[in-house]
Amino acid sequence: MSDYHKLVRLHGRDMARTLVKIEERRFVDLAAEVLADHRSEAGYTYSGFCMTSLPHRSIPDEQEWRRPGERFTLVIEPGALYDAEGNRSQLLGVPYGPKARLILLYLQSEAIRTGSQEVELGRSMNAWLDRMGISSGGTTYKAFREQATRLSTCRLVFVKPHDRDPRKTV
Repeated sequence: MSDYHKLVRLHGRDMARTLVKIEERRFVDLAAEVLADHRSEAGYTYSGFCMTSLPHRSIPDEQEWRRPGERFTLVIEPGALYDAEGNRSQLLGVPYGPKARLILLYLQSEAIRTGSQEVELGRSMNAWLDRMGISSGGTTYKAFREQATRLSTCRLVFVKPHDRDPRKTV
């Protein structure tokens, strides 16, 4: 942590400004703004989220994935496909590995770039893979399709440590 951060933490912004040279006051202001952002709400760097939130390897299809954090636990519940009557026809499991991470990173980057929650993927899976800069050969296409399906059907839940898990009965 910089000296400016320490000054702001110890003395507050106004007092810290009086303790430094006039030309350094802008650094105190910046340090105070950064510290204020960290205190307000939980925030996550989306690329870090993509890299750390998913398992590296496949886990059993029925198993959920938990990633405990300082203030929240991320729970990823496995996805499933359903038939026309609404009965579960196939359990897909939790997304995993580098392909799922790349998809998640692409989707979040596009949402941020466009400023929209809706991300245009293209007319086909091949068009989408082209947009991501990935050649769509046989095994690559199949692997990305599987992870995209897992991502689109799984459920992500953030649970605060002091909250009861709403899925468990008392």
